[in-house]
Amino acid sequence: MRHSRRGTSLASLLLILACPFLAIAVHAQTSGQTQTRRALLIGVNEYRAVPSLQGSLNDIAAMQEVLVTRWGFARAQVRTLSNSAATRTGILAALNQLVREAQPNDLVYFHYSGHGSQVEDLNGDEEDGLDETLVPHDGRTEGVADITDDELDALLDRLRSTEAIVVLDSCHSGTATRALDIRTRSLPRDTRTELYPKTSVQTRAVVPLTSARHIVMSAAASNQEALDGPVDGRYHGFFTYALARSIGAAPANASPRDVFAGVAQQLNRIKMQFGRASMPEPQLEGPPERLQRPLVPPAGGARIAWLEVQLAGTELRLARGAALGATPGSSWSIYGPGETQFAPGRALASASVTRVAGSDAFATIRATSSAGAAIPAGARAVPALPPPGAARVAIRVRDVPPDRRREIEAILARDIRNVSLVGPGEPAQFVVDMVQNDVRLSTADGLQVIATFGASVGANAWSASLAREVSRISTAAELMSLDNPAAVMRVMARVANAPAAGLQAVPFRLRYGGEPRSSTNSLQLEIAVSADAYITVVDVDSEGRVNLLFPNSYQRADFLPEGFVRGSGAVRLPDDLADGNRAGFHWDYGPPAGVDTIRVFASADLQLARLLRQRIAAMQGGTVTRGTDELRADLAGVATRGIVTVASSPAAGATSAGQPAASSGDWAATTVTVLVSE
Repeated sequence: MRHSRRGTSLASLLLILACPFLAIAVHAQTSGQTQTRRALLIGVNEYRAVPSLQGSLNDIAAMQEVLVTRWGFARAQVRTLSNSAATRTGILAALNQLVREAQPNDLVYFHYSGHGSQVEDLNGDEEDGLDETLVPHDGRTEGVADITDDELDALLDRLRSTEAIVVLDSCHSGTATRALDIRTRSLPRDTRTELYPKTSVQTRAVVPLTSARHIVMSAAASNQEALDGPVDGRYHGFFTYALARSIGAAPANASPRDVFAGVAQQLNRIKMQFGRASMPEPQLEGPPERLQRPLVPPAGGARIAWLEVQLAGTELRLARGAALGATPGSSWSIYGPGETQFAPGRALASASVTRVAGSDAFATIRATSSAGAAIPAGARAVPALPPPGAARVAIRVRDVPPDRRREIEAILARDIRNVSLVGPGEPAQFVVDMVQNDVRLSTADGLQVIATFGASVGANAWSASLAREVSRISTAAELMSLDNPAAVMRVMARVANAPAAGLQAVPFRLRYGGEPRSSTNSLQLEIAVSADAYITVVDVDSEGRVNLLFPNSYQRADFLPEGFVRGSGAVRLPDDLADGNRAGFHWDYGPPAGVDTIRVFASADLQLARLLRQRIAAMQGGTVTRGTDELRADLAGVATRGIVTVASSPAAGATSAGQPAASSGDWAATTVTVLVSE
């Protein structure tokens, strides 16, 4: 992208899920009755007769912590069923018990993480002729049928509770993966139709066709994959990971749309880590008024999910920290006992996780508040920053003749910084193989080809192109790891005059000299924030270079000075694509073509915005890779100090009339991805 001098309201974000995920939410009328919040969480990694998974148990551990700390569930009311206990008989017995115990005013949460599949529809209620199924631990053994959507619906229909949420992180496509570290949560359909009795229940997935009281969220296409793989150093179902973090940070009155906007942001970050071009697209169905209501009425929980802090010598033990992503390199803000609001900039200390032992994480203090108080027993920790991108780029070379393999590995080691060539069974970020004479770069699951390079043109040409592509993905992933899970502020961004893209890149084309400027060759963003803020826009271009797009030296002095925007309505950057616009600049797309990742930051205080811009400007034209360490330290430190000191900048705390004082330390970020073609 290049700057060109002189040259609606914000639509709802698409809700992106793993596939086919379904959720049912039914809200109770106010009755004054005591409400018990009950949960049944089922996770299956180990199966008797089908391939295993890796992240299902971590899924339900994460959801348990979110339900307890964020939504106020009593830990004793959260039942888990895993692996050998999650047989067909065990699952149905646990569901029947949940149905019997749930009272009319109770909130019921059911979560399943594991394999899904299909079987021939025997009662004619499915348009595609197939019933969706959940595969229990003993599924596909002799005489054991899957649990069909008809069976699940019949159980749910008996619930006396009028408030229930059902989450299924499984898939039915039967797509095979080509790697060991990322797997699909699906199996080929079960052909043993004699095990499945015909029923009179009429469903579409788990939703009765005659019912109008449910909110349904699904990935829709049965040929899309629900993926299970490593995220931030720990295996999860990608969807459940995203859902847990979205719920953990969503506002108390968050609707299903709000929660799933957060899911989309998390899946975008995962997508970038693995160089995927897309993720499964969701569908949201239900009465419009239901989509606007709070997903869960607030009662007894904190503003965000938290971990209990225990003193362990010179370290801090974050109890059950691994479940909520307390992995090495992640940063956490430490607050006092009983804290529920976790105000930005008011933490007692910031800490960095150094190791994980069992379910607990251990951290060391990086900075303390000006008071310098000791960390009291019973303190609480909330996430400040995810861990940085991987220090090394893991690539697996496969399906290549031995002589060419040695040549390709030598070239990769020569041209890609910090490359790690891994063998079968070792986690890989990318896969390199050959088709005829072309070298291909694919995602770690082998399901998406990122780029193809013509080896016939010579090793120097294709290796340079491959190195640039890997650099772009790694740089964008590193920039997206700069995220604030505990933010109060919300920022949303989309390409103006384009449909909401969700996890798909918005298509653009290059603008050549003299060609009319349009919404297809010149970028215009529409940005909205929930509070007054200072906006910073950063771009990672198709060659992996970092560019500070806004503020910039071309803009007019009276156009959003210092990048300040009001927390009401939406603004456009630039304001118009026509010559003579108020902004004084355009963002035209020039060669080379490829994928651009745009990160939009919003800061409540000016000093933090200036610091961010200074750090990014220092990277201008280069790549981020491991160059964000100082910026990460700055952002983590903001949790304890609110305002940061910026060298060679105007006086601290200076504000313009009507602008917010630089005091909160709150900040947020979001991402837009575009695909530029010739």
